[in-house]
Amino acid sequence: MKVFAERGYFAARMREVAESARVADGTIYLYFKGKEDLLASILEEHADAFLERARRDAAATDDPREKLRRVVERHLVSLENDRQLAHVFQIELRHTRRFLRRVARGKVSDYLRLLQDIVAEGAARGVFRRDIPADMAARAIFGAVDELLTSWVLSARPTPLAPRVEPLLSLFLEGLEEREQRGRA
Repeated sequence: MKVFAERGYFAARMREVAESARVADGTIYLYFKGKEDLLASILEEHADAFLERARRDAAATDDPREKLRRVVERHLVSLENDRQLAHVFQIELRHTRRFLRRVARGKVSDYLRLLQDIVAEGAARGVFRRDIPADMAARAIFGAVDELLTSWVLSARPTPLAPRVEPLLSLFLEGLEEREQRGRA
């Protein structure tokens, strides 16, 4: 991950990855077809672990608002805790269409489905507005979190992301909640 974060996807060489991993150059090719396959495997492993934790976080509460808060916080804080991984996710993987399609079809779709399920549950229970399509709300939430992370990665002096969870959620929850819920939350 370090080589991709420091050198960028296109400038990174498998030789450098092998040196960083302290293995012979050819050893990597026993397990991966090339640079794209290696990076995809690393990111898919991280994405799987993230999704498992996010689902567990959401399942730990019955309140759709709290589920959303926990998942968004998990997203921001998990990448804040690994800036190199955040750089690769937010910047490097977007430079190759084939790779982006591979990741987007799988893990990003799974994550969007998790957000969509939470929003749909909230709407079904009368906590969130029913007139806003759950898939649209999920994409808007993902887009806002994604932009916060990209700005953070590109910042020369990044500020902590955890304090941004509540303002971000306030923005969405007050827009998603049924009007009667706004006074009770």
